[in-house]
Amino acid sequence: MFVPDFEESLSLFISLACVSLMATLFGRKTAGTKLNTINYARGLVVALYLVSWIFSIIAAMLVQTNNYNLLSCELSILSCIALYALSKIIIYLFLAEKVYVVTAVGVTRSNFFLYKVNMVLMTPYIGVITCMVLFRVAKLEEEGKCYIGLLRQGALPLILYDIVMSCWLTFLFLRPLMSSSSFLQGPSKGKLRDVARRTLLGSILALLLSSANIFTLVYFNGHERGLICLASCTVDVTLNAITIHWVTSRGGGSSNGRTTNNRTDRASNGDRRYRGDHYPMQGMGNEKQVGPVESHISVTVESYVEEYHQMQYGSSSSQRF
Repeated sequence: MFVPDFEESLSLFISLACVSLMATLFGRKTAGTKLNTINYARGLVVALYLVSWIFSIIAAMLVQTNNYNLLSCELSILSCIALYALSKIIIYLFLAEKVYVVTAVGVTRSNFFLYKVNMVLMTPYIGVITCMVLFRVAKLEEEGKCYIGLLRQGALPLILYDIVMSCWLTFLFLRPLMSSSSFLQGPSKGKLRDVARRTLLGSILALLLSSANIFTLVYFNGHERGLICLASCTVDVTLNAITIHWVTSRGGGSSNGRTTNNRTDRASNGDRRYRGDHYPMQGMGNEKQVGPVESHISVTVESYVEEYHQMQYGSSSSQRF
């Protein structure tokens, strides 16, 4: 009778735990959200949840068939490369979108030069993925255990590219938010600075997690047991998704009633101070809230910047998001 060893049981437990966790986060983020309200940035967040969830499911299936099965061994490294790379691409697109939101004013993505530059800078990732595929390792030892990984020729380009792109996109995002001459002034400026700090911490955390995982591949040089590699990649992708979830979630633990009252107070003060000619004075019952409208799937930066554009340029400018 076959009895799974400790590593196999642990890897399966990690995969199933990640499946449950991603399903929970996905449900919390999309609860009460209609499909037609999901824009590009929010769609990237949902896509990252789905990729992480699919990765966890595939890992749970492969863990149970990893021993004495060369096909499962090959699929293990290929799924790690494909889904891990896809999750990183989504994160890069998400950061590039944040840069666009806080930098471009009244400009579409197709006409925004910096957005085009960021898209071009992502094209070398095709070469990185190619190196990962060419220098992958998947083999069975005499005892039937599967060992997978990447040789240094495939792992080093991945980690170097990840460091460069993460630092570049994070810098571009933080520059306008930290600048005293930024166009993002008014009541949302302080909130955006808080979001900037969150994004900085999230980017650093995601980079550290990915770097630790890739350094492990470099250390083993393609000779890491498939079960352990699958588990570490699953944890890496899941923690990256959790980081994005934290970055795009609103802080604060006040009750709904107190939160609503605070927003109403800010709306009253903001309307008197910032409405100008764009919003005619109305009764107290119809005042426009300065605080962003609550949404289960809201992406914080986009909400605050959209609020700014509504106050400065009118509600039609919000359609650019």
